[in-house]
Amino acid sequence: MRRKTVIVATCVTVISLAGVMTVAVTIRNTDYAPPWLRPVLKPPRETGEIVFLTLRGPTTTQDIPAAGKRTDETQTGFEHDLATLFAQEIGAKPKFVVAPGYNALALALKEGRGHIAAAGMMPTPELRQQFAFGPSYKSVQYQLVYRAGEPKPRSMADTVGKRIAVVAETPAHDLLRDLTGEYPGFLIEALPQNTDLDALLKKLEVADAPPAEAIDFALVDASAFAVDKRLHPDLAAAFNVGRERKLAWGFSSVADVDLQQSAVVFFDKIRNNGTLARLVDRYYGHVNRIQAVDSEAVIEKIETILPKLKSYFHEAQQLTGIDWRLLAAVGYQESHWDQFATSPTGVRGLMMLTDDTADRMGVKNRLDARESILGGAKYLLKLRETVPERIAEPDRTWLALAAYNQGYGHLEDARILAARLKTNADSWLDVRKAYSKLHQPEIYESLKHGYARGEEAVQFVENIRNYADILTKLEKPLEMDAVFAAALDDAELIAASKRRLNLKANLPPAQTKTAVSIKAGGEDVSNVAN
Repeated sequence: MRRKTVIVATCVTVISLAGVMTVAVTIRNTDYAPPWLRPVLKPPRETGEIVFLTLRGPTTTQDIPAAGKRTDETQTGFEHDLATLFAQEIGAKPKFVVAPGYNALALALKEGRGHIAAAGMMPTPELRQQFAFGPSYKSVQYQLVYRAGEPKPRSMADTVGKRIAVVAETPAHDLLRDLTGEYPGFLIEALPQNTDLDALLKKLEVADAPPAEAIDFALVDASAFAVDKRLHPDLAAAFNVGRERKLAWGFSSVADVDLQQSAVVFFDKIRNNGTLARLVDRYYGHVNRIQAVDSEAVIEKIETILPKLKSYFHEAQQLTGIDWRLLAAVGYQESHWDQFATSPTGVRGLMMLTDDTADRMGVKNRLDARESILGGAKYLLKLRETVPERIAEPDRTWLALAAYNQGYGHLEDARILAARLKTNADSWLDVRKAYSKLHQPEIYESLKHGYARGEEAVQFVENIRNYADILTKLEKPLEMDAVFAAALDDAELIAASKRRLNLKANLPPAQTKTAVSIKAGGEDVSNVAN
């Protein structure tokens, strides 16, 4: 009997241990596992993978859905792209772990759940006692945001007796707490740590909220607000709060000296070769070129006019592969989605096509909304495919948009001028600067296509970038494959594919690529416009 009891007890113990081990194996790679149970991260040079800890937000990483792409392919954001570039530099695959809040991010970094925190961290004296930091790559300034229809506060003294919203346990929250000593009269409304900027701004927008929920102001990162304010035209920045602060990546204990040194070399490289400046321009360079009234107008027309045109933009994406929201942004910039628009120079229709361009794109009636949208989309595709293949997105599209506005010849001139100025002729940031000089006689007289109102092309592109951002935030992507499968049979699919592949054919002479070597102003600008 005793032997049988021992056997039963042994079996129960073995089964229990097996169960515990199964649970341990199951949770060891999750946030629920205690630090002692989690596997220790190894250096990227051993595993080929680098783990970045980050936060969700407009300046860090966010999901921008796109047709035909998986969720892991649609992550974007300044910190996300910066981290991806670094991973490529060291030959590792990036993995992103999004923390629910700032405190959770710091804890994950402390516990070694990632190699690097790429999340706009400020290396305060307190944090420097816990972590090593890389070189500073950007500055952040906090601003007090208010409802633009109400009296503008001039200083923190005007916030006495008011409620200021902030995300709890963030640097902004720390800043407000520090200011209570000098301005003891304001109240801090600390929102949950997982509150994103959009939710905070929406809360501020409600002027007639119940007393228990009402807030008067918000303290936010100026860069993040510049991105998001286009969706909140009723809000404005009142004044800067506190001093400008530097941002840097934080390294965990599993990030060895080699990885930290690689980051130092990386930032030095991208600062010197202009990559960092181009990345900053990609996310922030255009956001201040749109006024609140413009944002309000486009948001209103998205609700009232766009629904009637959406099917045409969807069809244009199916034909060209260009995201319908970008095409809609072009249409809005050109005509505010007015199919009967006509300019004094003779361009007409929703996409404002010239008579010559309409003929080349097969548009019989420029005032027909569907024909105009399809013709404009095909024309933009021709231009984008004429831009040298080596130029990566998004610069490729931005350059094509400039050509859409003023012709491919002036784009060639601007790129040649950018090369003359010893800047990057493949970068919109540098070509944009060259465009602004095309009205100067001493410049345009030495270029093939002569005088151009270059600033208008720049404004055209920057406006479209803003409108496309707004549309991307508010409108869903078109899943091309699903739409094709539902709407077209196999024969039509093949025909549509052939049309798309042949769109590049029969380019007019003015849009053909220039020779590999161009003589301009006595200089040999080799391989610039090709």
